[in-house]
Amino acid sequence: MLELEFAGIRIQLPANQPLLLLKYPERNLYLPLWIGAPEASAIAMSEQGLTPPRPMTHDLLISVIESMGVKLERIEIISVHNAVFVAELVLSNGKRVDSRSSDAVALAVRAQCPIMCAEHVLEEAGVAIENETAGEEAPEEQLREFREFLDNIDPEDFSS
Repeated sequence: MLELEFAGIRIQLPANQPLLLLKYPERNLYLPLWIGAPEASAIAMSEQGLTPPRPMTHDLLISVIESMGVKLERIEIISVHNAVFVAELVLSNGKRVDSRSSDAVALAVRAQCPIMCAEHVLEEAGVAIENETAGEEAPEEQLREFREFLDNIDPEDFSS
């Protein structure tokens, strides 16, 4: 398993489809996951440190897990089939719970736990940002190139 970092959420136009970006910095690979608007909103709120007046679904689930005397140790993205990512929640009592990847990441951001990914998933669905010059590009240039890439892809590009 490889540890990924939360890299952000981007809204793809014209479809207004949220795209969750996870980064594997050691190889400069990104794992793009198409997610729903509610999950994107939940992740963005948590990442920005915003707390709603009443618990959202992901907050509720974290509270339920903690009330049972366990904690969310990590999430694992274990497979991808036809651009659908499968994840598992790994609890401190050794139990594993099947999860949609978007929900798993929303929980990981809230619980501040590691986001892990099977190497074969990253190999199959990861996107590399290559440097075109001999030297290192500025991060702003890499970000611009990645945004251009994202502007030209569709969810169907990730199907087999």
